[in-house]
Amino acid sequence: MAGRPEGPLLAREEQQLVEGLLAGNDDAVRQLYARYARPIYTLGLRLLGSAEAAEELTQDVFLAAWRKAARFDPTRGRLSTWLMTIAHNLAVDRLRRETGVTRPHLVLVDEVPELPTPGEDEPLMERDAAIRALACLSIAEKRLLARAYFGGLTAREIAEADGIPLGTVKTRLRTALIKVRRANHDKERP
Repeated sequence: MAGRPEGPLLAREEQQLVEGLLAGNDDAVRQLYARYARPIYTLGLRLLGSAEAAEELTQDVFLAAWRKAARFDPTRGRLSTWLMTIAHNLAVDRLRRETGVTRPHLVLVDEVPELPTPGEDEPLMERDAAIRALACLSIAEKRLLARAYFGGLTAREIAEADGIPLGTVKTRLRTALIKVRRANHDKERP
């Protein structure tokens, strides 16, 4: 992981990118795009199923990030998490709008096209960290998170589909996310 900022340095760098975005700094916008476009595109491809839709989503995410940059709060999470949340929400909204279905379908792809981006190791490191963090979950917890995140289901929809109380679903989701956060945090310690 040499060359990749961690901890306070990463937070400071992310805050500088957001400040640059707010100021309309072209270099900050280019850095932000170079760093995060590929993982956003990959998520879009998986959720939306086409390269064209994924490219459109990627552009929409950066436009939304530019418009909402003042809302980014580094105390609530990383910049990459904020951007991926925007991407996920926009993709789910698009699927719901296009299909009229409240439950979007996950489209799995075998191969992700290469996009020219510097620092290509970062998405792979983040993916590996996510895989390690998810290893701490039970199969039921993994399934629940997949349904909520990739399936785009709300806690209410999961509760109705499974015939269990809404509060139970919310508690299980929260518990699973805490486990993932804790596992990821433990892995980052030297």
